[in-house]
Amino acid sequence: MTRGRLSLFGWTVEADLAATREAYRTVGKGAALRCGCPGCLNFDAARPAGFAPPLRDLLAATGVDPLKEHEVRLVAPLEGRRCLYAGAYLFCGRLVTGRPYRGFPFLSEEVDVFERVGEDQHVALHKARPLAGPWADRSCVRVEFLVVLPWMGTGAGAPVVDLGRCRRPTAS
Repeated sequence: MTRGRLSLFGWTVEADLAATREAYRTVGKGAALRCGCPGCLNFDAARPAGFAPPLRDLLAATGVDPLKEHEVRLVAPLEGRRCLYAGAYLFCGRLVTGRPYRGFPFLSEEVDVFERVGEDQHVALHKARPLAGPWADRSCVRVEFLVVLPWMGTGAGAPVVDLGRCRRPTAS
């Protein structure tokens, strides 16, 4: 089966595995390698092994190539040789239902709330905005992530990264 309905952490999605795999075959490399700054290269070295099993399972179930993130950035170095990253993967398909609304007084149902999928790892799913490259003209879901990963480099910890010099990803 190349198309399937999945329940993922409070969201229900229809994933088109064949279309997702086809799109990833044309993506040369993930955003981390396209950028090449020290923070992004660390992300490349630490994932997907540093992802919690539920996050790896979500990516596999939707046909995502975990080595080809659509976007990533180092948010902050943390204590203990760890780093907080934010980014996104894409898969072809659509959201059928959103996660249950929790009724936070300052939020609306359209606002993403990240779900915990592992220690220091969270995801949110939502419909992707119009995309370019292999994702153009396809209905896609954006898997946003917040993950804490180890600093894999040598030295005391993650270097300070000048985000102004970090190359923004181009269309994949």
